[in-house]
Amino acid sequence: MKIKEHFNKISINQHLVASILIRLVLIVYGQIHDQHSEVPYTDVDYKVVTDGARHVLNGESPFRRHTYRYSPLLAMIQIPAVLFHQSLGKYIFSLFDIFVAILIYKIVSNKLRLQYKKAVQSVLMQYGKNSQWKQLPDNHNRPVELAKYSVLMWLYNPLTMVISTRGNGDSFSSFFVILTIYFITKSEEKSNLNSFLAGLSHGIAIHLRLYPILFSLALYLCLNEKLIVNVVMFFKQILMPNMQQILLVIGTLVSLTALTGFFYHLYGWNYIYEAYLYHFVRKDARHNFSLYFLMQYLSGNEKASLIEKILIVLPQLLLMLYLTISFGQFRQTLPFCIFAQTFIAVTYNSVVTSQYFVWYLALLPICLNNLQTMPIRTATMYFVIWLLGQGLWLLPAYLLEFKTWNTFNWIGGQAVFFFLINIFLLTRLIKYYSFTSFKIKFKKIF
Repeated sequence: MKIKEHFNKISINQHLVASILIRLVLIVYGQIHDQHSEVPYTDVDYKVVTDGARHVLNGESPFRRHTYRYSPLLAMIQIPAVLFHQSLGKYIFSLFDIFVAILIYKIVSNKLRLQYKKAVQSVLMQYGKNSQWKQLPDNHNRPVELAKYSVLMWLYNPLTMVISTRGNGDSFSSFFVILTIYFITKSEEKSNLNSFLAGLSHGIAIHLRLYPILFSLALYLCLNEKLIVNVVMFFKQILMPNMQQILLVIGTLVSLTALTGFFYHLYGWNYIYEAYLYHFVRKDARHNFSLYFLMQYLSGNEKASLIEKILIVLPQLLLMLYLTISFGQFRQTLPFCIFAQTFIAVTYNSVVTSQYFVWYLALLPICLNNLQTMPIRTATMYFVIWLLGQGLWLLPAYLLEFKTWNTFNWIGGQAVFFFLINIFLLTRLIKYYSFTSFKIKFKKIF
């Protein structure tokens, strides 16, 4: 009990400092590890982006580096790693872990403060403004604590710490996804400025990674006051936007076209194909977590038939539409909608690697306050199951990669098992999701 009380006394700033120190230690450890181990700590993508930055410094296209298939913006961020120290890019990407944590804290605390305000207003309306009331102490459900726990879920997640310190830049793209949510949910009243800023952030997120485009409809619908009850109203809301929706679209187009147009001017069609179009035809026949890995391996260079493409894409689209209608049209449920859509996008993707998990792990803490009906033991069990699914896959992947064993069928079977685990976990999260975040108790002062 004393340990818990002492832990609760640690401020959010102290946790931020502690998490920064942990990441610094991991980066230094990574340098030592790479010198002595056959399994490198540094992500191979970090080396690719660093080489791309080297080409940019020489006035060349980063796409001259084989397998560079990212926004040129990442190569530009990586330039300090070429000029000063090879690990500097890891420090930059890890810094965005901290920026994400700050946004999580702001989003959750703002949301809970608004709910607290509404609860107080409800009491005053019920018993009269002249009545005197005070909030009963409820340490377990205080908004500040819930916001802090949400941040800690991100800061001390071993997977997110390791991925960023290995040199992966997915926290950078996740930052703009969460920044979009922040502007949408920033205040109780819808704001033209916030809608435009959300659009700017959304456009940058799409430029960096294609998957945020899947959130566009949900972001658009949540800015409308009217509830969708039938198909006619659904299309009416799309075709008859209000000012906030218009500004969201304008902001998205401004940032997306500005960045994409600028880099197209510099690097031409090669940039469009490598950074975007390639990901629609990408295959990873070596090994990855995807449900479709074994099918890709067995098919070799053969192109998928139209029926295969439909069977792969259609379930994702139907699930995305369901989540948008169920959770996306309300601002208070928008974070969970985007989390669930990201979870589906990763789980059903034709290529799935460990860094993709950051895409939805960065969003889960924002939904934590709405999952309080889930017991701690149950949440722990689900997390262990998720880790177990990865561990069972990593064993045959290691044997293939470093021992050259023929474990393709084994990896394919584990990919199916991991897929089923993810679908099970998402259904559990939807079941436990609650619209009410916390209860506020009052008593009258006589």
